[in-house]
Amino acid sequence: MKIIFQRKNFIESDFINKFSLNNKDSGAIFSFIGKARPKSQNNTVLSIDIELYEKMALVQIKKIINKLKKKYLIDDYLVIHRYGKVKPGENIVLIIVASRHRKESFRFGEELMDWLKVKATFWKKENFADGSEWVNQKSTDKEFIDFNL
Repeated sequence: MKIIFQRKNFIESDFINKFSLNNKDSGAIFSFIGKARPKSQNNTVLSIDIELYEKMALVQIKKIINKLKKKYLIDDYLVIHRYGKVKPGENIVLIIVASRHRKESFRFGEELMDWLKVKATFWKKENFADGSEWVNQKSTDKEFIDFNL
């Protein structure tokens, strides 16, 4: 069970393979990879600057995970989130979850990602050829969040 913040891009298959080997007794391994998109609102994205308040983000993510672990029976998890300059096509986030049954892994991973989008202290600025713009939360990101967790 681990949370990692890092600047450099990562090869997701390395982490997924190692995680899977470490969780041989789990019946399901869920993985989600979030990537930087090359387009945003019809603009070509040159890069994304991701800022993070690491201590606060760690506290928030651990709190969210602890609440989700009361809701879903999981065996293990790994969260990797990048910060710094990210180019289109590069990885931003990797979530891997091991559980006895697939539904637990899927739901835990999906809800964790939803929470990361609205609660964790990450700020993203998209850079275009003609300027830059901070990314605001979308109302759709909050649709499925159970704020009573």
